[in-house]
Amino acid sequence: MKSQRLKPRPPLHKEVAEIISEQIISGEHPPNTFLPPERELCRRMGVSRTVIREAIKLLESSGLVHISRGHGTMVLEARHESVSRPLKILLRRKNNSVRDLLEVRKILEVGIAGLAAERHTRDNLRLMERTIRVMQEKPGEPEGYIDADLEFHAEIARATQNPTFSIILELLQELLRESRMASFSGPRMVLLRAKQHEKIYQMVRQSDAPGAQAAMAQHLSATERDLARREIIDRKRR
Repeated sequence: MKSQRLKPRPPLHKEVAEIISEQIISGEHPPNTFLPPERELCRRMGVSRTVIREAIKLLESSGLVHISRGHGTMVLEARHESVSRPLKILLRRKNNSVRDLLEVRKILEVGIAGLAAERHTRDNLRLMERTIRVMQEKPGEPEGYIDADLEFHAEIARATQNPTFSIILELLQELLRESRMASFSGPRMVLLRAKQHEKIYQMVRQSDAPGAQAAMAQHLSATERDLARREIIDRKRR
């Protein structure tokens, strides 16, 4: 019988960092409060100051704490940026394409649209309507249209009343912006997309969940076709 190779233990400072991060997540160390002093952490963890300092550096690099010289180590509020940048780098290093991202969107946002139709508020509808107006008013300005487009989809997510959907979309926000820039092809396309957004909005407003899902699926399929055409044009220019 072959002997199983034991998995090496992570460095001690990483184990300590993991313990403290779990304490932060569980609320034992609330945001905007200081962690116990180094000496106290050493006593609790049974490790040296060097280990504690290395662990704190890891926590700071992950966005959980901030080291304030002469004051201590403060626990930070949860911020999406602390996760979105590493996620963006990871996806790029793995060579994830815009097509990969669209595939994720087609699964995620179709379901989100259905829930938005069932749970939206008047404020959600008002903000969706406003973003559609911006798209219609700035069809020739990529940045103006894309900002409004992103905000429309963000508001659909907020209309689910489930903050997890908003967090997931916000984490992907920069990558979503790039996918829209890649498929942008001028005012005519913008006005067509504005109509598609209006269709989604109408289905949500009417509390028609299957209709909202179908409208979102059609919109994302059209985006995928635009992207394919853009790729063909780019290849011909090379």
